[in-house]
Amino acid sequence: MPLFSQDKDRIFGDIWRNIQIDTNITQSTAGSKGRALAEAPAAKIARMWRSFDLNVTQAFLDGAAGEYLDLIGKMMGVMRAGQQPASVASRDMNVKFFVTSGTFGAINGGASITIPKNTVISTEKDSEGVLFKTLNSVVLSATASSMYISVEAVQTGTIGNVGRNSLKYHNFSNYTDSENDTLKITNDFEVVSAVDRETDINYRYRISNQLQYLARANATSIRLAALSVPGVADVIMIPYAHGIGTFDLIVKSVTPTVSDGLIAAVQSEVAAVKAQGIIANVRKPDESGLSIQGKITFVRRLSQDEERSIIDAATTNLTNYINSLNIGEDFIVNEAVQRVMETSDQIKNIGVANQPFDVVYIYQWNELEDNKIRSKVVGDYHPRDDERLFVENHYAGATPILLTVNR
Repeated sequence: MPLFSQDKDRIFGDIWRNIQIDTNITQSTAGSKGRALAEAPAAKIARMWRSFDLNVTQAFLDGAAGEYLDLIGKMMGVMRAGQQPASVASRDMNVKFFVTSGTFGAINGGASITIPKNTVISTEKDSEGVLFKTLNSVVLSATASSMYISVEAVQTGTIGNVGRNSLKYHNFSNYTDSENDTLKITNDFEVVSAVDRETDINYRYRISNQLQYLARANATSIRLAALSVPGVADVIMIPYAHGIGTFDLIVKSVTPTVSDGLIAAVQSEVAAVKAQGIIANVRKPDESGLSIQGKITFVRRLSQDEERSIIDAATTNLTNYINSLNIGEDFIVNEAVQRVMETSDQIKNIGVANQPFDVVYIYQWNELEDNKIRSKVVGDYHPRDDERLFVENHYAGATPILLTVNR
């Protein structure tokens, strides 16, 4: 929004009135000398006003952008966050080497396999696509069948973020059965910890809250500290969760589930800004998984490839809906049905009246048995305030969202 500037027409009017008063020039029609004498300086002055207005705007936080915003941030002691590569620690239990049957020893003559540092892992064959590298040397025990490892993207920025089961290839071949490609690699969950250079909007927000952040021991400084950790989407603070002098900080990650590594990183950042004597319990939300089975009816008979393509797309849409639910947000059956129906105009219906899905299961943690128990969901599901829903990949098997054709 202009602060001081005047437009060209107004400036021209002022100049022309002065010319009429101070000279004998009275002709202002298009192409006249009088009009030319007034328009030339009017256009120049208007440009100067716009330049002045822009420079003044860049001096204020609300209007500054780019390098000018960097200067304001530097003055406030807040530096813009740069690009960071995607990375996964072994404790996150995400990226792993594995064999589909037997043990690592079975594919290496009974011996353990040593994976060297900087082994390349990729989304496409021959080290193409998005590339990661191992961060240290790893020994795959001869008696084990899988092992989680630490990796980091070769390129910085969000180009290194990959979806679930995207890392399928590696360039390691120093084991006995390498000709049959029996040593496998995968990522159980998305890898989305990479960040691009901080946007002006985010940077401006951090600058505007810097004074509160410097004060420490307040809600703003704690929230900003938690959000500064790559991979954190949001946090929910519950004061007095365990009595006076305590609070819970529930972390929502950009992935469906929250890793132990992310919790540890947030705990470290929060510890630096909380008040002495205050107990901060940084934790995951109670994570409950969903699995769904249903039958789709098509408008007309389609080829198997067409059916498969539509079902795959509907499965993705339904998965994205569930995984995008916030902490404490309800699972709404009608919304799930809508995500399936809007996939293709070839879908006539899903399920039958009053029962669109054959079954919806929820998997909830049972601390007594140290695993999850499955129960059936009838209708919408209303989670607790600290509960988050996601698609259950572990306990529900290989196809937690199973959509088939109603013949």
